[in-house]
Amino acid sequence: MQRNELNIIFRALLTIVTAEGRGKALFGDKLSLAEESFDRAISGQIFPTVYLEFPLIGNPCFDMLVTYGETLFRDGIDPSAQAFGYRKALDCFATFSGRNAGFGYSIDLSRGDTEQAGLYLQHQGDHSLIEPFLRACGEEARLPYYLDISERLKKYWQSAYIAFFPGRPGTPTRIGGYKFGSYDLRTLFDLAGFTAWGPDMIELCDELITICRPSDFQFDILSDGSVSDVFGLGFAFGAQKRPKIGEESLRSDKGARFMNRLQEMKLIDDRWKMIPDAVFARAYPVESEDGNKRLIALAVLLSYVKIKFKAGVPQTVKFYLALKASEL
Repeated sequence: MQRNELNIIFRALLTIVTAEGRGKALFGDKLSLAEESFDRAISGQIFPTVYLEFPLIGNPCFDMLVTYGETLFRDGIDPSAQAFGYRKALDCFATFSGRNAGFGYSIDLSRGDTEQAGLYLQHQGDHSLIEPFLRACGEEARLPYYLDISERLKKYWQSAYIAFFPGRPGTPTRIGGYKFGSYDLRTLFDLAGFTAWGPDMIELCDELITICRPSDFQFDILSDGSVSDVFGLGFAFGAQKRPKIGEESLRSDKGARFMNRLQEMKLIDDRWKMIPDAVFARAYPVESEDGNKRLIALAVLLSYVKIKFKAGVPQTVKFYLALKASEL
Protein backbone atom coordinates (compact mmCIF):
# COMPACT_ATOMS: atom_id res chain seq x y z
CA MET A 1 0.00 0.00 0.00
CA GLN A 2 1.16 3.53 -0.74
CA ARG A 3 1.34 6.25 1.92
CA ASN A 4 -1.81 7.99 0.69
CA GLU A 5 -3.73 4.67 0.83
CA LEU A 6 -2.53 4.01 4.37
CA ASN A 7 -3.69 7.45 5.46
CA ILE A 8 -7.10 6.97 3.80
CA ILE A 9 -7.53 3.63 5.57
CA PHE A 10 -6.58 5.17 8.91
CA ARG A 11 -9.12 7.97 8.45
CA ALA A 12 -11.77 5.37 7.59
CA LEU A 13 -11.01 3.40 10.75
CA LEU A 14 -11.11 6.60 12.82
CA THR A 15 -14.52 7.38 11.35
CA ILE A 16 -15.76 3.93 12.35
CA VAL A 17 -14.39 4.00 15.88
CA THR A 18 -15.66 7.53 16.61
CA ALA A 19 -19.17 7.08 15.17
CA GLU A 20 -22.39 7.20 17.20
CA GLY A 21 -21.04 9.78 19.65
CA ARG A 22 -17.98 7.80 20.69
CA GLY A 23 -15.58 10.43 19.38
CA LYS A 24 -15.91 13.18 21.97
CA ALA A 25 -17.17 10.84 24.70
CA LEU A 26 -14.15 8.52 24.57
CA PHE A 27 -11.35 10.47 22.87
CA GLY A 28 -12.02 14.17 23.41
CA ASP A 29 -11.29 16.98 20.98
CA LYS A 30 -7.77 16.15 19.72
CA LEU A 31 -8.63 13.53 17.12
CA SER A 32 -7.10 15.64 14.37
CA LEU A 33 -3.69 15.08 15.98
CA ALA A 34 -4.05 11.35 15.34
CA GLU A 35 -3.95 11.73 11.56
CA GLU A 36 -0.83 13.88 11.66
CA SER A 37 0.93 11.47 14.00
CA PHE A 38 -0.10 8.39 12.06
CA ASP A 39 1.41 9.81 8.89
CA ARG A 40 4.64 10.53 10.75
CA ALA A 41 4.68 6.95 12.11
CA ILE A 42 4.28 5.22 8.72
CA SER A 43 7.35 3.02 8.29
CA GLY A 44 6.46 0.60 5.50
CA GLN A 45 3.92 -0.40 2.89
CA ILE A 46 1.69 -2.45 5.17
CA PHE A 47 -0.87 -1.07 7.59
CA PRO A 48 0.43 -1.18 11.17
CA THR A 49 -1.67 -2.15 14.14
CA VAL A 50 -2.74 1.08 15.81
CA TYR A 51 -3.84 1.10 19.43
CA LEU A 52 -5.96 3.95 20.76
CA GLU A 53 -5.51 4.22 24.52
CA PHE A 54 -8.07 6.26 26.48
CA PRO A 55 -9.09 6.78 30.13
CA LEU A 56 -12.48 5.68 31.39
CA ILE A 57 -13.05 8.55 33.80
CA GLY A 58 -12.30 12.28 33.80
CA ASN A 59 -11.68 14.41 30.74
CA PRO A 60 -11.77 12.38 27.52
CA CYS A 61 -8.39 12.14 25.78
CA PHE A 62 -6.21 9.49 24.16
CA ASP A 63 -2.72 8.36 23.30
CA MET A 64 -1.69 6.23 20.34
CA LEU A 65 0.62 3.27 19.86
CA VAL A 66 1.60 2.40 16.26
CA THR A 67 3.14 -1.07 15.97
CA TYR A 68 4.76 -3.25 13.35
CA GLY A 69 5.55 -6.95 13.37
CA GLU A 70 6.97 -9.50 10.95
CA THR A 71 4.74 -8.30 8.12
CA LEU A 72 6.83 -5.11 7.87
CA PHE A 73 9.67 -7.17 6.39
CA ARG A 74 7.51 -8.55 3.59
CA ASP A 75 7.45 -5.36 1.54
CA GLY A 76 10.35 -3.55 3.17
CA ILE A 77 10.80 -0.38 5.16
CA ASP A 78 9.75 2.93 3.64
CA PRO A 79 12.97 4.74 2.60
CA SER A 80 11.38 8.07 3.56
CA ALA A 81 10.41 6.96 7.08
CA GLN A 82 11.79 9.33 9.72
CA ALA A 83 10.74 7.19 12.72
CA PHE A 84 10.43 10.24 15.00
CA GLY A 85 14.20 10.69 14.81
CA TYR A 86 14.95 7.02 15.45
CA ARG A 87 15.61 5.88 11.91
CA LYS A 88 18.67 3.89 13.06
CA ALA A 89 16.43 1.95 15.43
CA LEU A 90 14.00 1.20 12.61
CA ASP A 91 16.85 -0.01 10.41
CA CYS A 92 18.08 -2.16 13.29
CA PHE A 93 14.62 -3.69 13.64
CA ALA A 94 14.77 -4.56 9.94
CA THR A 95 17.62 -6.96 10.75
CA PHE A 96 15.38 -8.92 13.13
CA SER A 97 13.36 -10.66 10.41
CA GLY A 98 12.30 -14.15 11.46
CA ARG A 99 12.87 -13.44 15.16
CA ASN A 100 9.20 -12.87 16.15
CA ALA A 101 9.98 -9.29 17.08
CA GLY A 102 7.75 -6.22 17.15
CA PHE A 103 8.45 -2.49 17.03
CA GLY A 104 6.32 0.49 17.86
CA TYR A 105 5.95 4.21 18.50
CA SER A 106 4.14 5.43 21.63
CA ILE A 107 2.72 8.92 21.02
CA ASP A 108 1.36 10.99 23.92
CA LEU A 109 -1.43 12.81 22.12
CA SER A 110 -3.18 13.51 25.41
CA ARG A 111 -0.35 16.01 26.03
CA GLY A 112 -0.62 17.37 22.50
CA ASP A 113 2.80 15.92 21.68
CA THR A 114 3.10 14.91 18.02
CA GLU A 115 6.80 15.66 17.48
CA GLN A 116 8.34 12.87 19.55
CA ALA A 117 7.48 9.33 20.52
CA GLY A 118 8.47 6.63 22.93
CA LEU A 119 9.82 3.43 21.39
CA TYR A 120 8.79 -0.18 21.99
CA LEU A 121 10.68 -3.34 21.14
CA GLN A 122 8.80 -6.59 21.57
CA HIS A 123 11.55 -9.18 21.97
CA GLN A 124 9.46 -12.07 23.34
CA GLY A 125 12.21 -13.14 25.70
CA ASP A 126 15.04 -13.00 23.14
CA HIS A 127 17.46 -10.76 25.04
CA SER A 128 19.98 -10.78 22.19
CA LEU A 129 17.74 -8.28 20.35
CA ILE A 130 17.78 -5.67 23.08
CA GLU A 131 21.40 -4.49 23.06
CA PRO A 132 21.65 -3.71 19.31
CA PHE A 133 18.27 -2.00 19.45
CA LEU A 134 19.23 0.24 22.37
CA ARG A 135 22.60 0.97 20.78
CA ALA A 136 20.83 2.10 17.60
CA CYS A 137 18.72 4.41 19.77
CA GLY A 138 21.74 5.77 21.65
CA GLU A 139 20.23 4.38 24.85
CA GLU A 140 22.70 1.63 25.85
CA ALA A 141 22.75 2.81 29.48
CA ARG A 142 19.28 1.32 29.95
CA LEU A 143 20.44 -2.24 29.21
CA PRO A 144 22.08 -3.46 32.47
CA TYR A 145 19.18 -2.43 34.69
CA TYR A 146 16.63 -3.95 32.32
CA LEU A 147 18.47 -7.28 32.02
CA ASP A 148 18.97 -7.49 35.77
CA ILE A 149 15.24 -7.33 36.48
CA SER A 150 14.31 -9.46 33.47
CA GLU A 151 16.64 -12.25 34.64
CA ARG A 152 15.08 -12.21 38.09
CA LEU A 153 11.55 -12.45 36.68
CA LYS A 154 12.08 -15.03 33.96
CA LYS A 155 11.10 -18.21 35.86
CA TYR A 156 7.42 -17.24 36.10
CA TRP A 157 7.07 -13.83 34.45
CA GLN A 158 9.18 -13.73 31.31
CA SER A 159 9.60 -10.19 30.02
CA ALA A 160 8.36 -9.66 26.47
CA TYR A 161 9.06 -6.01 25.71
CA ILE A 162 11.16 -3.00 26.53
CA ALA A 163 10.13 0.61 25.99
CA PHE A 164 11.40 4.05 26.81
CA PHE A 165 9.73 7.47 26.73
CA PRO A 166 11.97 10.51 26.15
CA GLY A 167 9.10 12.97 26.62
CA ARG A 168 7.98 11.73 30.04
CA PRO A 169 9.35 12.89 33.40
CA GLY A 170 12.41 10.85 34.31
CA THR A 171 12.43 9.12 30.87
CA PRO A 172 11.73 5.70 32.45
CA THR A 173 12.51 2.32 30.92
CA ARG A 174 9.48 0.04 30.81
CA ILE A 175 9.69 -3.69 31.35
CA GLY A 176 6.62 -5.80 30.78
CA GLY A 177 5.35 -9.18 29.73
CA TYR A 178 2.35 -11.31 28.98
CA LYS A 179 3.07 -14.65 30.67
CA PHE A 180 1.87 -15.32 34.21
CA GLY A 181 3.43 -18.53 35.52
CA SER A 182 1.93 -17.57 38.86
CA TYR A 183 -0.71 -15.11 40.02
CA ASP A 184 1.14 -14.48 43.30
CA LEU A 185 1.80 -10.78 42.81
CA ARG A 186 3.74 -10.51 46.06
CA THR A 187 6.45 -12.74 44.64
CA LEU A 188 6.40 -10.83 41.34
CA PHE A 189 6.89 -7.58 43.24
CA ASP A 190 9.69 -9.00 45.40
CA LEU A 191 11.61 -10.30 42.37
CA ALA A 192 11.19 -7.01 40.50
CA GLY A 193 12.27 -4.94 43.49
CA PHE A 194 8.90 -3.19 43.54
CA THR A 195 8.06 -2.02 47.06
CA ALA A 196 5.21 0.46 46.52
CA TRP A 197 2.37 -1.91 47.36
CA GLY A 198 0.19 -2.71 50.32
CA PRO A 199 -2.52 -5.17 51.39
CA ASP A 200 -5.34 -3.14 49.83
CA MET A 201 -3.65 -3.24 46.42
CA ILE A 202 -3.10 -7.00 46.68
CA GLU A 203 -6.70 -7.54 47.77
CA LEU A 204 -8.03 -5.56 44.81
CA CYS A 205 -5.78 -7.34 42.31
CA ASP A 206 -6.70 -10.75 43.71
CA GLU A 207 -10.39 -9.91 43.45
CA LEU A 208 -10.08 -8.80 39.83
CA ILE A 209 -7.99 -11.86 38.93
CA THR A 210 -10.84 -14.09 40.12
CA ILE A 211 -13.07 -12.42 37.51
CA CYS A 212 -10.59 -12.29 34.63
CA ARG A 213 -7.04 -13.56 34.25
CA PRO A 214 -4.46 -10.81 33.69
CA SER A 215 -2.79 -10.49 30.29
CA ASP A 216 -0.03 -7.93 30.81
CA PHE A 217 2.18 -6.60 33.60
CA GLN A 218 4.56 -3.66 33.53
CA PHE A 219 7.02 -1.77 35.70
CA ASP A 220 9.02 1.41 35.07
CA ILE A 221 12.76 1.42 35.78
CA LEU A 222 14.30 4.73 36.79
CA SER A 223 17.67 6.06 35.66
CA ASP A 224 19.40 4.81 38.84
CA GLY A 225 18.14 1.26 38.27
CA SER A 226 15.44 1.36 40.93
CA VAL A 227 11.83 0.48 40.14
CA SER A 228 9.36 3.35 40.31
CA ASP A 229 6.22 3.32 42.44
CA VAL A 230 4.05 2.70 39.33
CA PHE A 231 2.70 -0.73 38.36
CA GLY A 232 0.40 -1.58 35.46
CA LEU A 233 -1.81 -4.66 35.21
CA GLY A 234 -3.77 -5.44 32.05
CA PHE A 235 -6.79 -7.68 31.47
CA ALA A 236 -8.23 -8.93 28.15
CA PHE A 237 -11.72 -10.32 27.62
CA GLY A 238 -11.12 -12.48 24.55
CA ALA A 239 -8.67 -13.16 21.74
CA GLN A 240 -8.62 -10.59 18.92
CA LYS A 241 -8.93 -13.43 16.39
CA ARG A 242 -12.44 -14.01 17.75
CA PRO A 243 -13.75 -10.46 18.25
CA LYS A 244 -17.35 -11.43 18.94
CA ILE A 245 -16.29 -13.31 22.09
CA GLY A 246 -14.64 -10.23 23.55
CA GLU A 247 -17.55 -8.04 22.51
CA GLU A 248 -20.11 -10.29 24.17
CA SER A 249 -17.94 -10.64 27.26
CA LEU A 250 -17.87 -6.87 27.63
CA ARG A 251 -21.62 -6.65 27.10
CA SER A 252 -22.88 -9.37 29.40
CA ASP A 253 -20.22 -11.81 30.65
CA LYS A 254 -16.99 -11.61 32.67
CA GLY A 255 -15.89 -8.42 30.90
CA ALA A 256 -19.08 -6.69 32.03
CA ARG A 257 -18.68 -8.02 35.57
CA PHE A 258 -15.11 -6.76 35.63
CA MET A 259 -16.01 -3.28 34.39
CA ASN A 260 -19.06 -3.02 36.64
CA ARG A 261 -16.84 -3.79 39.61
CA LEU A 262 -14.44 -1.01 38.62
CA GLN A 263 -17.40 1.35 38.26
CA GLU A 264 -18.70 0.38 41.71
CA MET A 265 -15.31 1.42 43.09
CA LYS A 266 -15.60 4.72 41.18
CA LEU A 267 -12.45 3.99 39.19
CA ILE A 268 -14.38 4.42 35.93
CA ASP A 269 -17.69 5.93 34.81
CA ASP A 270 -20.24 4.43 32.44
CA ARG A 271 -18.54 5.48 29.18
CA TRP A 272 -17.11 1.96 28.96
CA LYS A 273 -20.57 0.77 27.88
CA MET A 274 -20.01 2.49 24.52
CA ILE A 275 -16.94 0.38 23.74
CA PRO A 276 -18.58 -2.87 22.50
CA ASP A 277 -20.40 -0.94 19.76
CA ALA A 278 -17.03 0.10 18.33
CA VAL A 279 -16.10 -3.50 17.41
CA PHE A 280 -16.07 -3.82 13.63
CA ALA A 281 -14.83 -6.25 10.98
CA ARG A 282 -15.62 -6.05 7.27
CA ALA A 283 -13.91 -6.42 3.89
CA TYR A 284 -14.26 -3.87 1.10
CA PRO A 285 -13.34 -4.02 -2.60
CA VAL A 286 -10.77 -1.35 -3.50
CA GLU A 287 -9.41 -0.30 -6.88
CA SER A 288 -5.91 1.19 -6.75
CA GLU A 289 -4.54 3.90 -9.00
CA ASP A 290 -3.08 1.32 -11.40
CA GLY A 291 -6.47 -0.35 -11.84
CA ASN A 292 -5.78 -3.40 -9.67
CA LYS A 293 -8.75 -4.58 -7.62
CA ARG A 294 -8.25 -5.87 -4.10
CA LEU A 295 -10.16 -6.72 -0.96
CA ILE A 296 -9.15 -4.74 2.12
CA ALA A 297 -10.27 -6.01 5.53
CA LEU A 298 -10.85 -3.31 8.16
CA ALA A 299 -11.23 -4.12 11.84
CA VAL A 300 -11.70 -2.37 15.16
CA LEU A 301 -11.00 -4.86 17.93
CA LEU A 302 -10.98 -4.91 21.71
CA SER A 303 -7.45 -5.19 23.07
CA TYR A 304 -7.39 -4.88 26.84
CA VAL A 305 -8.03 -2.70 29.88
CA LYS A 306 -5.11 -1.57 32.04
CA ILE A 307 -5.15 -0.47 35.66
CA LYS A 308 -2.23 1.69 36.73
CA PHE A 309 -1.32 1.80 40.41
CA LYS A 310 0.87 4.49 41.98
CA ALA A 311 2.20 3.97 45.49
CA GLY A 312 -0.27 1.11 45.92
CA VAL A 313 -3.34 3.14 44.94
CA PRO A 314 -5.25 2.67 41.64
CA GLN A 315 -4.77 5.91 39.71
CA THR A 316 -6.04 5.40 36.17
CA VAL A 317 -7.94 2.83 34.17
CA LYS A 318 -7.47 2.91 30.40
CA PHE A 319 -8.92 0.88 27.59
CA TYR A 320 -7.09 -0.08 24.39
CA LEU A 321 -8.80 -0.50 21.02
CA ALA A 322 -6.85 -1.99 18.12
CA LEU A 323 -7.29 -0.68 14.55
CA LYS A 324 -6.21 -3.13 11.84
CA ALA A 325 -6.29 -3.41 8.06
CA SER A 326 -4.92 -6.00 5.66
CA GLU A 327 -5.18 -7.08 2.05
CA LEU A 328 -7.05 -10.34 1.47
